[in-house]
Amino acid sequence: MRTAGRRRLYHILGASILGLVATCRPVCAEEPAKIVEQYVRAAGGSRALAKIHTLELEGTFTTDDGKSGTFTFDTKLPNRYYLELLVGEQTLIEAYNGKSAWHRDAAGELATLVGAEGMQLEAAAQYYNSRLVNPKKEKMALAFVGHVQVRGRDALELEVSSSTGMKRLVFFDPETHLVVKEAATVGGAEEA
Repeated sequence: MRTAGRRRLYHILGASILGLVATCRPVCAEEPAKIVEQYVRAAGGSRALAKIHTLELEGTFTTDDGKSGTFTFDTKLPNRYYLELLVGEQTLIEAYNGKSAWHRDAAGELATLVGAEGMQLEAAAQYYNSRLVNPKKEKMALAFVGHVQVRGRDALELEVSSSTGMKRLVFFDPETHLVVKEAATVGGAEEA
């Protein structure tokens, strides 16, 4: 009887442990595809996002040292990207026209970006135009990095890698499922 009781106890313990592992799995290991799927739904759904062919954003910002500036951000399918920052008399521009990447620095000099800097702008154009609707089709790899704090709130951090190997960190709010922060090297400069 003692061995039968122990066996029963082992079966109960084994079933309990399996139950805990099964319930812990979704919490312990976030699935990046699921996080992106929730984001797409929260942003309006794949049909609505796929209908966006051109996106133009304009606004103002304040730098860390208190200077105010304006920005213009444009994307156009399939792979156009344009970002302009104007602070005082300085204008910074970075763009990808579908074939080549270029920028205008603070001194006003224009330059074509090649190598890693050019690929970074190409990857940014791909990322912003895809709106993460179908990362597999766009040949983007997704990897869950972990839970982090963004502006004092919990966020889910994903690494999005382009087909050229360029990486971008995207942070999602676990409640609203929207993007709360992005970080990447674009045109040789760290953007966060």
